[in-house]
Amino acid sequence: MIIRITGICLIIICCFLSGIKASDRLKRYCESCNMLEEFLNRISIMIRYRNLNVYSIISELKKSESLSGLEFIKNLPDEYEDSAESFSDLWCRAIISDNDIGDEEKSLLISFGEKFGSSDISGELSGIEMLMENIRITGEKRRREYEKKGRLYRSAGLLAGVMTGILIL
Repeated sequence: MIIRITGICLIIICCFLSGIKASDRLKRYCESCNMLEEFLNRISIMIRYRNLNVYSIISELKKSESLSGLEFIKNLPDEYEDSAESFSDLWCRAIISDNDIGDEEKSLLISFGEKFGSSDISGELSGIEMLMENIRITGEKRRREYEKKGRLYRSAGLLAGVMTGILIL
């Protein structure tokens, strides 16, 4: 009987933790949208006032503590290397490898990366501004989704664990 109760408790805990994990994924998507807004704002400032190229911008952003949650920045090169891949290919691969960014954000960033560094200052700034607006809209959608579904996932996980425990008893 003790083994059965212990097993039931473990099942309840596992189900509850899976609900927490699903809720946490939604929270990470919200946080990544906030970091992406800051990321784009910093890029905009660097282009507008310092006239840096893409590799210098990436090098500067890698040093930032507040953007350390964006994994794709770490996968980008600091300077131009004589490789067969273009910056947009490296950007695309880095974005796809980041699991803390949602699919919508990834598609927006990939389309931005295809053009990033290939325009004049005003073109770059208008592209960044358009992407920032899309990220804001997506971020607001992610926040509403987290508010609506975060607690639901946690509660459903706990409820599923308790129901399974009752069935086993």
